[in-house]
Amino acid sequence: MSYSNNPYLPKARALGVKLLINEGLPLAVVANKCGVHRSTIYRWKKKWLELNKYQQLANFNRPTRSAGTKFRLNSCSWLIPTLSSRPHISPNAIADNIVALVLKLREMLKRCAEVIWWHLVQDNEVNISLSSVRRILKRHHCVHGRRPRVRRDNPIRPNVTKPGELIQADTVHYICPLTKRRRYVYTVIDIYTRMTYAEIYSSIRPGIAADVVLRAEASFGFKFSMVQADNGPEYCRYFEESLRRKGIPTRHSRLHRPNDNAFIERFNRTIQEECLGRTIYHTATNSQLQAKLNKYLEFYNVHRVHLSLQYRTPLQMLQSS
Repeated sequence: MSYSNNPYLPKARALGVKLLINEGLPLAVVANKCGVHRSTIYRWKKKWLELNKYQQLANFNRPTRSAGTKFRLNSCSWLIPTLSSRPHISPNAIADNIVALVLKLREMLKRCAEVIWWHLVQDNEVNISLSSVRRILKRHHCVHGRRPRVRRDNPIRPNVTKPGELIQADTVHYICPLTKRRRYVYTVIDIYTRMTYAEIYSSIRPGIAADVVLRAEASFGFKFSMVQADNGPEYCRYFEESLRRKGIPTRHSRLHRPNDNAFIERFNRTIQEECLGRTIYHTATNSQLQAKLNKYLEFYNVHRVHLSLQYRTPLQMLQSS
């Protein structure tokens, strides 16, 4: 029968077996009363006999008496428990010697599952799949799995109550569809006032990202208390060390969680929709694009109202703080 976690099933099986043994009803009648198939009642009886295999139902001193008298049946166990559906062993389980070989290669090579699988197939002529090797290493705690979403040394995100308390930085990637030339727009936004800053470059480097943040601090006119960025290559250790030397701590958003940088992500979309567009062609130079950015940033910070700021501009928020 199929596995079920119904707590009343042991009692239902006991009632069915009692009708079959105590009452002496035919198998078909018991199956009809219990609402199950005849083979199910037969399996219940086999389980009941296994459960009471050490009970002496027959009276060998009085052979004329029928086996299974009422006195002897009262000492039997009737509740038939539901066995676990977990298989004890798979018929396709990998042999212990192969598992030991996988662990030995892991200890010797200190490599990933792909390399261990290649040596097993090529050198040792073991017929095993790559997924099986990964499963063995994971079961024996030889791999660390996926990267954690939050770094252990990541500072706590502050509750923003004043300008400069939390700054978000990000990069917009542009690729010319004709020449495949890449451009990178480094963007910075203050969470409290929504003051923004942006510069465009042809390369992506942590030194440029750090310099853009420092120039944004000088442009805004207030001190940055913390800078938050994603886990891109331009916001690596060098970026952190460059800002730390200037007294600015950094933190990173969680992996695959763009909502952690919701303000800068929304500003990046605004730049693409209202300023630079979705595509930048090779005919436009960086100086032309930077002049276009500077003109738009002046409009964004001084004249563009925000619904989240109660129809105020970033400059008005800065002046009122």
